[in-house]
This record gives sequence, structure tokens and C-alpha cells, in this order.
Amino acid sequence: MVNKKYIPTPLTEKKKRKKVKIVEKVEKRRVTTSYVVRRFIIYFLKVQWRSFTGKPDIEKTATQLREIFEDFGGFWVKAGQVLALRTDILPEPICDALRSLQSEALGFPFDVVRSTVESELGTPLGKVFAVFDEEPLAAASIAQVHTAILRKKQIPVVVKVQRPGLEDAFNRDLEVIKSLVNILIFLNIATYLGWGEFIAELEKTFQEELDFRYEASSTIRMRKSLKEHKVFVPKIYEKYSKRRILVMEFIKGVMMSDYISAIANQASIARKWEEENNIDRVKLGERLYLSLFRQLFEDNLFHADLHPGNIILLRNNKFVLIDHGSTGSLEGELRNTYLNYVNGLGEGNFTKAADYFIRFGVDIPKVNIDRVRVEMARQFEKWYVKSQVKGVPFRQKSLGGAIKGVTDVAFGYRIPTNWDFLKLTRSVLALDGSLQYLWPDIDVFEIINKYNKQARRRALINSLTPDNILKLVSQASNVVNQYNYLTLPEVRKRTNAYELTVNQFALSMVVIFRRLSYLVVATEFVALYIFLYQNYFQIIQPINFPMIDEIVSKFPYIPYLEWVGILIFVGLTFQLLLTCAEILGRKELNI
Repeated sequence: MVNKKYIPTPLTEKKKRKKVKIVEKVEKRRVTTSYVVRRFIIYFLKVQWRSFTGKPDIEKTATQLREIFEDFGGFWVKAGQVLALRTDILPEPICDALRSLQSEALGFPFDVVRSTVESELGTPLGKVFAVFDEEPLAAASIAQVHTAILRKKQIPVVVKVQRPGLEDAFNRDLEVIKSLVNILIFLNIATYLGWGEFIAELEKTFQEELDFRYEASSTIRMRKSLKEHKVFVPKIYEKYSKRRILVMEFIKGVMMSDYISAIANQASIARKWEEENNIDRVKLGERLYLSLFRQLFEDNLFHADLHPGNIILLRNNKFVLIDHGSTGSLEGELRNTYLNYVNGLGEGNFTKAADYFIRFGVDIPKVNIDRVRVEMARQFEKWYVKSQVKGVPFRQKSLGGAIKGVTDVAFGYRIPTNWDFLKLTRSVLALDGSLQYLWPDIDVFEIINKYNKQARRRALINSLTPDNILKLVSQASNVVNQYNYLTLPEVRKRTNAYELTVNQFALSMVVIFRRLSYLVVATEFVALYIFLYQNYFQIIQPINFPMIDEIVSKFPYIPYLEWVGILIFVGLTFQLLLTCAEILGRKELNI
């Protein structure tokens, strides 16, 4: 539960919330393939006509496309949001329009809500909930939300109830989308959009949206990982969360979307609220960015849709992340690639950033990679120059804005981008929707370097915990045990086969191993001295003679964690050499 001291004051005077319109009869609307094809043909003819008459209007083109997806409704809304990921190919206004797709928020009757809840829980609604508000708090194409109070502990909760007939409706929409995509593939239209991966992503979304247990699982995992960030996530009540209902903790706070609206339209009210609740816009924006980086690079579990509607603000720059139905994780190599890409930008090493950006590409055609690198680095350089100028629009200086010109280069060379990277981009762009109001003069380079500094400190502290030290000792022991149990029997077997001829050789090896172990011990002392010199100079200062100082000072600086690894490795080598000498010595003496 969130501590009451973090619950903020209301942003504006409490008003009667706008009621969700309830449709007494839930219609099973069907969008046919022929209707979809007709709407798109008319749309593309309008676009071509504007282009032919010399009056192209990209904003109008984007708005009309969004209206088509909203008219289709149902799963088409999700399809449009997935298509919005293609920031590497589609124009920015179109991606923005599809990303902001909203479905018609018509509610369904409480009788249906009661029936769904009781069917999923297998018990009357009144036995689980002491209070259940019949009027929905909100409604969307997937579900509608009600507030309630659990009977056992009198805990306020939010209950998310799936829309009736959703599976059949989504399934029909998905089949129509597949039919349309097959037509596009057959006609060889816009193949660079990667229609096969588009369908695979839709099917994954389809599966997860229809079963709230996926969202429950993601929320539980995010709650555990974000606790370390001091970021709140609503508690899931697993006992009452099923395939079509989700019961979670109700947290009082101010929606980021409402706060942004106040900043834009009621600045004095926003400032007063900030003073009352100790809110610093820049610190809040910084915490959001640092948390996202940590989710990506350390937790490998990130919120993939951090738009203002999924962030609840608390006092003292604290916040809650909600709606974890859209989370992501990355395969190890891709995560390291993205980390190196971000660090390349942070270091101002734009050629390095371009190298790693190219690695996001899939099925790269035969192109002059050196030329691609130069052109991408030049685009990153332009972004850097803009980012240092006061008054430049936020989108042009943010991390999301860094890829705008680069994706144009990739598209020009027909280099398609990895879908997982596009999901990362969506997370950053979604967060930009809040940060452009909180931190319009964002310094991306400062935030990247600050994150790296904090990440190194966390890694060091984590490596020195008793559990990790024991883990390292255990790993060292396992190395020796593996030698004794796996390698040693084979050595003995071969020694027995040639016992009459190897005794002299074994004796020689014993001498060599022991001499090497002495050398390793000396190396360990030298390494330890240099380590202390670079990190704890005050310890060795009394014995740091000028001649020694002159030699040691010439050694290059090595990061703390790498020193720990070196010292452990040298120690293990010493132990292994002594073990080998002892084994061969026993063999020589026939022990």
C-alpha cells in the first residue's frame, strides 16, 4: 500500500466525473474485408489527388488515416498502434496519429459486468466485494473499469472487466487484417513494412489482450523490480484476478495527463499544486528517464507504453506506473547493442552510435556500409547541435528525436529495423509526451552520463553484498570441483596407460607448476598494490617510494569491477596450479 504521506492534494476542485455512456444492447459489429478495402482505396485516392494537385497535406493524411482505424474499431485500434511502431519508415505525423488512437468509449450494462465477474470467480459478486460501484470509472474497447471494496479486508480496489464478445470480435477483425495483408503481399505493396512480422506482433497482442492473466503477471514482476527504483505499482490481488477480470489496488493520485493539461491551460493552478505537493518538474522528468533506463539495461523488464495516461503523480516527485499490459524485455545481445548505442550518443561518439544503430537492422541489403555510417553519424551530429540550442522544439533534442534523421538514412538504403528496437523507441517517444512539458530544455547527454554513474555504483554495491561474495566463492569452488571430477579422472586414466614413461615428465611438471604458482603469487601482490594505488592510495602511501610510484603511475586506469575480476582470476589460477602440482606429485609417489 502507498504511504498516506505520499497521497497528493487534488489538482483541481473535485467535480462530478463525466459519466460513461452505457449501451444497453452490446452490438456485435462486423467489419468486412470488402468494406475495409473500399475505405482504404478511397483514402489512397484522396492522398494521390492532393499530391497530383500540388497540395499535399501530411497532417490531413495522418488525421484521416487515424479516423479510418477508429471507425473500424475493435482490434483495428491495436493494429494501428502496432503500425505506429514503424517510425523508421512512416512519416512522423502518421506515427503520432496512429499512436494516439482511441477507441469509442461506450460502456456496457452492469448486468453484463456482474455476470462476467461471477462467472470468473464462481461465486456471487456480493461475497467478494462489500461495495461495487455500478457506474464505470472508464471504458475502452478492451474493458471497462469499476471501483470496489474487497469484503474481507475492506480494501479499495479497481476492477477491470473484459468487454463481452471480445474474443469473437477480435478474431473476426484479425482475420480481415490478415486477408488485407495477404492482398498487399500478393500485389507487392509496401513490402518494406515487414508484413509478416506485423502479423506476428498482432497475434502476440491478440493473445495477451484477451487474457488479463498476462497483465497480472507483468504487473507483479514490475512491482517487484520497480520497488528498487522507489517507483510504485498497484498490487494485484491474484486470488480474484482471472482471464476476463483483473483486481488491483486503488491508488489516489493525480493523472499525468491532467497535470499536463493544467500546465498548458491553467498554469497558475499547476504551480500552486506543485508547491503544495513539493513537485519539481525537472526532478520528476529526470526520475522518469532514469527509471526507464534502469528498466531497460538492468531489470530487462520495461514498461512499453509510458504515455501520460499510464503515470499517476504523488507527492515529493514520486509516481505510480499503471497498465502493465504492454511490457517488454530484450534478448541479451540486443540489450547490449542498445546500451552501447545510447552510450555512443552520450559520449558524443556518433560513429560508434551509427555502428550500433546499423546492428538493429535486419536483412541488410548489399550497400556501402562505410557511406551509411558516415551519413548516420552526420545526422547524429545535426541532432547534437540542435540539442544544445535553447528554444529548439523538444522533439528535436530528445533521445527519441535522435533517430529521426538516421531512420531516413536507413530507409533510403532499404535497411529495415528490428521490431524490438522499435518497441524501445515507442517507450521513449511515449515518455517524451510527458517530458516535453516537464523538462523542455532536456539535456540527454547529462541524463545518460548520470544514469551510467548510478548504474556503476549499484553494480559495485551489488558485487560486495554477502550473497554475491558467497556466489563468487562458490563459483571458484565449482571450477576446482569440475577439474577434480571431470578433468582429473581423464588425466589419471592417461597417466596409468603410460605410467612407465611419464614419471620423469610428471616430476618436471610438478616443478614447473610450483614455479609458476610462485610467479602468480608475485603477480597477485603487484596487482593488489596497483589496485590499492588507484582506489585506496592512503593505505599504501607509507610504502609508496618514489621509484615504485614512478613505475606504478604508468599503469593505465582500470575500472573497479574489472580489478575485482582480475584479482579473483589470479587467485583461482594460483589455486589451480597448486592443485595440479599436488596431483602430479602424488602420482609420482604412487599415493
